Amino acid sequence: MEMDKLKKWLDMAQQYQAESFWKQIFDEKNANPSSAPLTNPFPKVQEYFPKCDLYEADGRLVVEIEIPGLNKENVHVSLNQQILTITGEFKSLEPKRKYFLKERVNRRFKKELTLPFPVQLTNSSSELCNGVLAIYLPLNQEEIEDIPILFDKQTPE
Repeated sequence: MEMDKLKKWLDMAQQYQAESFWKQIFDEKNANPSSAPLTNPFPKVQEYFPKCDLYEADGRLVVEIEIPGLNKENVHVSLNQQILTITGEFKSLEPKRKYFLKERVNRRFKKELTLPFPVQLTNSSSELCNGVLAIYLPLNQEEIEDIPILFDKQTPE
């Protein structure tokens, strides 16, 4: 019984050592889903970046996005129907520096959030404070309509 567990572990470890597995996770352009039947237990890294919260408070939707180190010139926010899109770029590489440790990468991001309610774009606002971008979107109550339900007045016998 323990040998079966060890064999399963070894098979899984070999899968994670394959170069195609890591390309599939970290590099969308080079990933070829038809080339290898890998089962990816991890969602793509891009789905988690940047971290966001979306909640309702005081009659408006509030979106909070963690973007430490960015200024407003490096972030763009747009709304198309009920899809809120946040794009930007982290630029940390300075070509004339002599790095001894470089963990922060230059990277572009795109985060799309489907809003649960229609919002009023004209009364929206945002602020960037301590690396958190907060976007305030008032709910558009005029576009939320009830759908009437007609009942058949005849009852089956």
